[in-house]
Amino acid sequence: MKLQGWVRAIGVGTALAAMAIGASARAEWWQAETAHFIVYSESKKDDAEQFARLLERYDNALRYLQGYPIPGPDMGEANKVKVFRSGDIDDIAYVAGAPGSGIAGFYIPRAGSTVAFVPAREKRRDMSSVRRSSSGPTLDTEQVLFHEYTHHFMLTNFSTAYPAWYSEGFAELYSTVEFRDDGSFVGGLVPQARGAALKQLPDVRLSRLFDHKVKLTGLEQYQSYAFGWLLSHYLNFNEERRGQLPAYLAALNKGEDSLTAAKRIFGNLDTLQAELRKYKGRNQFPVMVSPPNAVPEPAVALRQLPPAEEALMREYIRSQRGVDRKEAKDVARDLSGKGAAYPDNLKAQLIVAEAHLDARNFDEAEAAAKRALALAPDSSFANFLMGSIFLARADENKDKALYAQARPWLVKAHKLDQKDPRPMIGYYMSYREAGEPIPEDALVILESAWDYAKYDALYRLILARQLLDENKGDLARSVLSPIAFAAHGTEKENKIRATVDLIDESKIDEARAKLAEIFKEAEDRQKGRKG
Repeated sequence: MKLQGWVRAIGVGTALAAMAIGASARAEWWQAETAHFIVYSESKKDDAEQFARLLERYDNALRYLQGYPIPGPDMGEANKVKVFRSGDIDDIAYVAGAPGSGIAGFYIPRAGSTVAFVPAREKRRDMSSVRRSSSGPTLDTEQVLFHEYTHHFMLTNFSTAYPAWYSEGFAELYSTVEFRDDGSFVGGLVPQARGAALKQLPDVRLSRLFDHKVKLTGLEQYQSYAFGWLLSHYLNFNEERRGQLPAYLAALNKGEDSLTAAKRIFGNLDTLQAELRKYKGRNQFPVMVSPPNAVPEPAVALRQLPPAEEALMREYIRSQRGVDRKEAKDVARDLSGKGAAYPDNLKAQLIVAEAHLDARNFDEAEAAAKRALALAPDSSFANFLMGSIFLARADENKDKALYAQARPWLVKAHKLDQKDPRPMIGYYMSYREAGEPIPEDALVILESAWDYAKYDALYRLILARQLLDENKGDLARSVLSPIAFAAHGTEKENKIRATVDLIDESKIDEARAKLAEIFKEAEDRQKGRKG
């Protein structure tokens, strides 16, 4: 759900309401949960289990490659990526707001509510990572999801700022991983859907790619995915250039100019360009093959959704994708009466309460939240919803007293689940939005959310704004850098990058003002939108 206008992504239009995704009379829905994913799959039990296991194996492979523990520490249910698997590719394109595009899946990072959407009705990948269409090869579901999850993994686990070409190249490099029956996996395979672009389109000039100030053309932006893979692959596998990439990334994170650092570390860029041109002409590229049983078989907990939850899946998917004001009203209307129809199902009450909150139907939202609390007084999310209802009412009515009434619910929600970042952020925002002095415990709790929300760009902005208010420019810079360097130059100012530049120049007041512009623009976009 949306937290004071900051958590939920923008919706996609009413086309979703008419799509085939959702529950039907014969739908069979399964929930498959692993250490890092919760999959809602409209499929047979075995298929749901296999898909969830594949995703978890991918997370394990990334951990193996980085030398991290497998499966890692318990991250809490709120921080698992929820994957909605239903319909076909055409349906997913509607969900993404791009009908007819062939989009095979997409992901939305939100603190405590990260979601991904993929089709259920698609041929599973064998040893090929590509589908064929009349327009040529296109990315398959698994590769798209692997690519996006790699971004999530990077922001969650790495504190380094990456240039756009490497962020995308790194994700492409690992998205083609293939698993073998003996527990090994192969990494570094060519992304087949990029192969044609790699061979047929012109290279991106390194003097432009390495210069963050350059505004890449549309063709260069498109080609930067394939060329980013090539450059990332070459710098990772070429023995003679081993160590150059880490040195370059370290230089960027210390504030050195991107092009200057590239020339200093990589040497003559024309020479590197020629090496890459020769490299992409190879018939075979080197790959990394892990030893057998490098990736353990993940545990998967399965349950079939009961009729109450199955009946609400269509509205739940629409709500989780993100809704504007009209769509929120539509979803709430479609759920009208369903809360009372399923009084004994906690999940149903939470879905109904969240949808009515998005629609600003506060009385209906509170009634459903109270039903949820009657069923499960120790439900962290139910307590968080009650606190959020008061936050939203306070925002709607400009009533400071309501912010105070929200806090006990948010505090209880946090005590019940100390790994869910939403109550932490909500508690801090209850003071910020009220215009009251922010107490020490609220500041501490905002920073404590870092371990569970660093993949959310909006959370990073909120934290950086607070750090700048405390004159902690260096810390604010470290928070902003990973999202500031992710975009190349465009016609529109990169205000996050501009904020980082101002911090580097010790212009903290100007950095605060620039960050305030970012929040003002976000607020303006949110006008007329909820969820």
